[in-house]
Amino acid sequence: MSSIANMHKSRSVIDVDTTPVTVFTGFLGAGKTTVIINLLKRVSSVYNIVLLKNEFGDAETDSALARESHIQVTEMTNGCLCCVLVGQMKRALEEMKEKYRPDRIIIETSGSAFPAPIAWQIREMEGSGFHLDSILTVIDCINFCGYEDTSYTARMQAQYTDLILLNKWTHVNERQLDIVVDHINELNTDTPKIKVGADGGVDPEMIFGLDTKLFALSERPAAEVDSALATFVTASDASSGLDHHAHEVDLIEIRRSKSGNLSEEGICSAEFMTFLTSLPADDVYRVKGIVRLVGAISDSEPPSDNTKSSDSALYIVNHAFGRFTFTCLTSKPQLSQDVLVRVTILGTGLRMHLPRLLDGFMASESDMTVQWAQRPE
Repeated sequence: MSSIANMHKSRSVIDVDTTPVTVFTGFLGAGKTTVIINLLKRVSSVYNIVLLKNEFGDAETDSALARESHIQVTEMTNGCLCCVLVGQMKRALEEMKEKYRPDRIIIETSGSAFPAPIAWQIREMEGSGFHLDSILTVIDCINFCGYEDTSYTARMQAQYTDLILLNKWTHVNERQLDIVVDHINELNTDTPKIKVGADGGVDPEMIFGLDTKLFALSERPAAEVDSALATFVTASDASSGLDHHAHEVDLIEIRRSKSGNLSEEGICSAEFMTFLTSLPADDVYRVKGIVRLVGAISDSEPPSDNTKSSDSALYIVNHAFGRFTFTCLTSKPQLSQDVLVRVTILGTGLRMHLPRLLDGFMASESDMTVQWAQRPE
């Protein structure tokens, strides 16, 4: 792996009123939210960090997970920061700066975001008190070699970054890790690569104060901007509200509320875990959302001391390439007590799995919206 000995630290003189911005990228299911949450556990409580979270769909799942860790989060949903929401990020950053007076802002992009347009936006806001500090890419060591050849964005994320964070490396053997690093080195030899800690965290001293030189405005000719954006959003996409995600992944959103039927107080937790285990990792990349489950979840904290195993409770489900976790939702802002399912499913070839997905979530076609991948021929 690349040595980190020569990694430069910030040399720019940053005004006290300037807020440094750290951008996390990484493909679907790489573990960006987990890395950020565990990173913040290593930061002093007096250092005020605010998270700007960009999510697929409108489930706001990862944001709910971050709030469970008492992190202040602002969401940007139903689009991508690097195309459809390209103009909204500026307003969001300005509002966060005014409202929270943060010492640092962390931006977590969606899984298919290309870093260049995001970096250029932040560069353009330097006069408004923002400084692009670094662009970090989280790599999923279990699955990177599987989607590297099919996702243009995943390759771009690995190429244009200040630091590559190797996540989930404890779940592969030494030979498999070497193969992953070899693949990354074919895309990006010089950028330092470090392993994420066993607890999912990274030392803040390693990633704060990098003072990135990537995507300088002085090096951005107009033709390059037009070309980069055209790669990710066409005129027809923009007019229809679609973004470049439509060219890489299928997206299914399921929304269902409880009915008066007592049998629909929630989904049996044991059956739901069996259902998640059965999903093919090669096709179903992510399942994330909020699900009401009946029965105890062994890997999750109980909802409360007074909750019986037969009672239902809301859980955040976070499934990525065959691995999944549950987190009991204790804070329920903007959530109806009638919610049964509110999930986003991402993957490829999901049409063939549609009956199984609907059955697993106790849903019908009227409960879902879909956006099938429109890969260019």
